[in-house]
Amino acid sequence: MSQTNPYEVPTSNLDQPSTVTDRALNPDWDIGAVLSEAWALTNGFKATYWGAFALYFGVLIGASFVGGLLTAVTAAMSPTASIAIMILVQLIQLFITAPLVVGLLMMGIKRAVGLPVNAFMVFNYFPKTVPLFFAYLLIILLVAIGTVLLVLPGIYLMVAYAFALPLLVDKNLGIWESLETSRKAITACWFRFFGFGLVACVIAVISSLPLFIGLIWVLPWLYIAAGIIYRDVFGVSSN
Repeated sequence: MSQTNPYEVPTSNLDQPSTVTDRALNPDWDIGAVLSEAWALTNGFKATYWGAFALYFGVLIGASFVGGLLTAVTAAMSPTASIAIMILVQLIQLFITAPLVVGLLMMGIKRAVGLPVNAFMVFNYFPKTVPLFFAYLLIILLVAIGTVLLVLPGIYLMVAYAFALPLLVDKNLGIWESLETSRKAITACWFRFFGFGLVACVIAVISSLPLFIGLIWVLPWLYIAAGIIYRDVFGVSSN
């Protein structure tokens, strides 16, 4: 029997997105089952993921090169102004990369529900760049404030906002709506999701030890695993 999503922000019938599957939500997802299903879905996905990652990395390198050059030139002309330029460059880089980060996450989510994916989908979310940038920036600020205050609030928010950006593009939510929807949903399974994060980190570290070769399999696997958790908690919209 299908469950309704208690974390979905209400919308009118005219603009409410449909889901791509009739799969029942599973808020009681299990880490082992998620990893097992994700591993089975990596077949045929690895090349697509790494193609998308190469595109993302190329843009990141280009933006970093231009930003570094601009900072160096400014520092030579005016050391005082270089700090402001450095901050501006960091914001511009965040503005450029935010939709690409979401593109990689959405590829894992779409793979989790059996939708076709291709490497160039990493560019699909540039129309949402402005809200993604401000949502990303707000998450960074809130996590930083929480960390400075008592550390634990920062850790809590860092985990709780994990799906805020995918929710913004997948469910067409506002900035604060996406943050709160993610926070409320993950809070209900916070320790389990934190445990998944720890397991993912351990797997990633171990796989990187032999010249990073293991990451060829592990990173696509973990992105799909995150997509499965998103699918089970929120469902996936067809838009």
